[in-house]
Amino acid sequence: MELIRINLSDYATLTAYLHETSPEMANIKVFPAMLVLPGGGFRFCSDREAEPVAMAYFAEGYQAFVLDYTTITKKPDALIDDPVKDAEMALKHIRAHAADYRVDAKKVAMIGFSGGGHLAAAEVTHSEEKPDVLLLGYPGIVHSDLRALDCPDIPESVDSTTPPSFIFGTRDDTVVPPVHLLTFAEALNRAGVDFELHIFRSGVHGLSIAKSLTSNGSASNINPVFGEWFPMSVRWLNEKLGDFTIYGVNDGRYGRFSIDKALGDILENETASQILQEIMPALTETAEKNPMLKSISIRQLSGMLPGMDGETLEKLDKQLLALG
Repeated sequence: MELIRINLSDYATLTAYLHETSPEMANIKVFPAMLVLPGGGFRFCSDREAEPVAMAYFAEGYQAFVLDYTTITKKPDALIDDPVKDAEMALKHIRAHAADYRVDAKKVAMIGFSGGGHLAAAEVTHSEEKPDVLLLGYPGIVHSDLRALDCPDIPESVDSTTPPSFIFGTRDDTVVPPVHLLTFAEALNRAGVDFELHIFRSGVHGLSIAKSLTSNGSASNINPVFGEWFPMSVRWLNEKLGDFTIYGVNDGRYGRFSIDKALGDILENETASQILQEIMPALTETAEKNPMLKSISIRQLSGMLPGMDGETLEKLDKQLLALG
């Protein structure tokens, strides 16, 4: 893993947790991105909703980023515009450096919790730079004096440009009761924006991933039922952005002949095998001598065997894909 910290401004820092390329995962060149906005009522950025969340999505194949944005502790005269600009800068930075970070610039998600959820909702409704999808965990939406900074017109500012949204919280939350989630969902529905809403029956505010790691020693912060929001969100994200498959991120290659298919599968097909024999006869001979190689894709073999140059691989890939 590559760890990078970027100072976006005097008050905002972006931390990147990045997958590095590997010959054993040679089918994956770029990854979707997840930008995490922790909660904290704009007084601080909660560690419980920062790195643990980023690492959970990192494990699912995301390049993960955590934004430590402007709060009144850092800047006492801060306005909501300050953290909104931080979030906007973070999104722009990720997309501008997509090649450096191995990110698919068209698959950038943003998740915010509590006050960070308020910030995420304010950013997507008051900025032209938006994530491709939005996730909100127990987000403050309706105006409240509990937040040090506030954007009072979030529901009224939802329109058709608001990203598809995944929203979750609990019925028992007394800090951000269900009316906040329902208000945002209703606004999305009026605007014709796709959304998914989960209000779990019980659970206190600020549960994060609801495991011992993020409990801060409180049993009430451990809630396996609420913790199901995370696999639910991964399933939703896969539907929206595309899932990783054994042939790469969904790109139309799944099930087709290509250099991402196992060598044995190609050799078993008469036409595909003939193409391979014409372009890479040595690989066919190598496979006959070592049958264990047949379970490995040609792309993976290219990182293990000498003499498989990029131009030849590209030619082979195009002809195999043409078979459908």
